[in-house]
Amino acid sequence: MKRGFLNKPNALSKASTEYSSNTVKSQIPAVINLADQSKEVGGLKKGRVDVGDFKAQGYEIKPNDGKKLDYPDDAWITSTQPTQKLGATLADDPDGWAECFISGRAKRAIVSVPGFPEALPRPDPSRPKPYKIVETPGKGMGMFATRDIEWGELIIAERPLLVIPSAIRYMGALAFPANFTRDQLQQAQLDQMEKLIEMLVNRMPKENQEAYKKLANCHQEDGSGPLFGISMTNSFALGDYYEPEIPGYPEVATRYSGTCNEISRVNHSCRPNTQGDWDSPTFSFQLRASKPIKKGEEITLTYISDRVVEPTSERQRQLASYGFTCTCEACSNPEISDPRSNALKELLKPTFNLMMMDWINPTTGKGIGAPATSSGTIMPGMMSMGMANQLGQNTIEPALKGLKLLEEEGLYGSMEYGDLLGRVMLGYNVIALSSKEKRWEAKQWNDKYKRYKELFKSARNAKRRKEKECEEVVKKNEKEDFNKLVDEMKKKMNLRA
Repeated sequence: MKRGFLNKPNALSKASTEYSSNTVKSQIPAVINLADQSKEVGGLKKGRVDVGDFKAQGYEIKPNDGKKLDYPDDAWITSTQPTQKLGATLADDPDGWAECFISGRAKRAIVSVPGFPEALPRPDPSRPKPYKIVETPGKGMGMFATRDIEWGELIIAERPLLVIPSAIRYMGALAFPANFTRDQLQQAQLDQMEKLIEMLVNRMPKENQEAYKKLANCHQEDGSGPLFGISMTNSFALGDYYEPEIPGYPEVATRYSGTCNEISRVNHSCRPNTQGDWDSPTFSFQLRASKPIKKGEEITLTYISDRVVEPTSERQRQLASYGFTCTCEACSNPEISDPRSNALKELLKPTFNLMMMDWINPTTGKGIGAPATSSGTIMPGMMSMGMANQLGQNTIEPALKGLKLLEEEGLYGSMEYGDLLGRVMLGYNVIALSSKEKRWEAKQWNDKYKRYKELFKSARNAKRRKEKECEEVVKKNEKEDFNKLVDEMKKKMNLRA
């Protein structure tokens, strides 16, 4: 279940690192994109490339000072997070911990989060455990509901076993034989990553080592080592601790990825029944039910969260690097699902053009101008109410259509569902500015959106912090901004206030 390694950029950084080789420096491939390579001839079965006598460098297991923070920003270090005493077992800390390969800046970012390390939240202890891990025909291990699970219920919060960069940035400090071909350079780097992860896995307590090595690996024939292959197959992108962007490199080059024991067992569906997020104070992934789940039903995630409203052919193309063909309900019925996906893509487009100060008809995509009376004139009071109603309805109508389609597709916890809930709420709030009768409806949608955020945007990470800051600014200035917008519209249409 490969989630965090859709691209493998190998940025040529100036990172200072103790992990450097004494061989002659050579031009290192700028990007190792195993996802794209998996779509080429041979795909995930391209095989290992001969690198002659080159041997990847091994790493010594050293105790580290968990309290040390005065590393250079771009120094790459091994670190146990949350910090544990030497020889700790899971009996000492049942919440667990991760063995990490991170930069100095990332370590400071991790430990500086308010409350870190908080204890993991637990499902309601008065109820039976909501899931079990069992073998699934044709899909290896999977997670299944042991009882009915409610919409929004926390199923599991889990700290990763392993955290490493999604991009092999630190490899820029290594050196390889000058006569290596590009394929040999890539193989040498994969070998080097295998040695690094071997060292990190050997730092884990025995129980975690065994759990990690039992995870699935769909990279057994593409030149990846077994431990690195497990990481690529099972990792999730962490929603925090980003590295600086590198011009010309994909955004994934800024991220870290974590491999879990139990959440990594969750199989893919293009129409999943859970939504996952990263929570920094607890240093954990959290999985919630995005729709009601019946006892015995398989618990699923999507590995392509940014592609859920794409048609089947595009989703299958994105999933090619995962080594399986999706047979979920949507992929099995493209004649039903694809028209909904196409309609959703249109309905998710903005319906109000702020820069042009115009109303957009969601059906035609064209401006509809200002509402007018039968005589062609607009009185000041009437105009303000008319503008509010028109703007509100043009926001609400397509959003309600989109919500209905998302519900038909079972995507109750998706980002798109939250986006459209917010649009309906905004539309009613705009109408309520000039219509007391609509304030009750506005409150109802405010409550629905608030509930959605409590459940699916409650995780605390950089992305959510930024969203919250933006929402607070919008809320604070909402009425003032709307009045200003009305004034600008009046000026544009040369109407007398």
